[in-house]
Amino acid sequence: MKVDARSERWREHRKKVRAEIVDAAFRAIDRLGPNVSVREIAEEAGTAKPKIYRHFADKSDMFAEIGERMRDMLWAAIIPSIDVDTDSARDIVGRGVEHYVELVEQHPNVVRFLLQGRFADQSAAAMTTVNKGSEITLAIADMISTELKDLAPEPAAFELAAFAIFGTAASATDWWLGGDDDSPRRMPADQFIAHMTTIMMGAINGTADLLGIEIQADQPINTAVRRQQPVA
Repeated sequence: MKVDARSERWREHRKKVRAEIVDAAFRAIDRLGPNVSVREIAEEAGTAKPKIYRHFADKSDMFAEIGERMRDMLWAAIIPSIDVDTDSARDIVGRGVEHYVELVEQHPNVVRFLLQGRFADQSAAAMTTVNKGSEITLAIADMISTELKDLAPEPAAFELAAFAIFGTAASATDWWLGGDDDSPRRMPADQFIAHMTTIMMGAINGTADLLGIEIQADQPINTAVRRQQPVA
């Protein structure tokens, strides 16, 4: 029991220190830009570089943790703002995009860091981070898909759409932010939100259409989904 208690205390301590290092990474990237080094993150955390590697296996491990923090921040913003009983599909998607863009505006350098893979040898980690981001899309889909599960014989099609939607959002965000830290946004935020909402709704409606499902985008989601009637 004593060994187990010590192990639990170490696990909690390690979790706490990892979170503090991720906090420092956010501050360092926000301040210094997406080309930040592990040494600079360690300095922001008030520790030595070797200590970073006592809590993270390698750069990719830290990179993934930063990506998961962004995902969790977005999820925490979206969930309280939607009501699947009364909101339409367009409302839910639009609100999700709005919170996403707000988070991008708060941490543009962190987003650049994640999307552009600024640590060496992290292309695989970057893809993993993007795929983890799609979990938000999948989770929202799961919240509203009681009717879809009854109507759709191919749940993998909606999973494919979720990955495609999030991949599109990541590429579009990289374009919107511009090529470097000093680039102006390529269009106003409200216009970008409107375009991204329309693009995402297009992917959702296109997938539903392939499966013979109609989604009335402006109706409450719990009454908006129905099987298409065959053309006489």
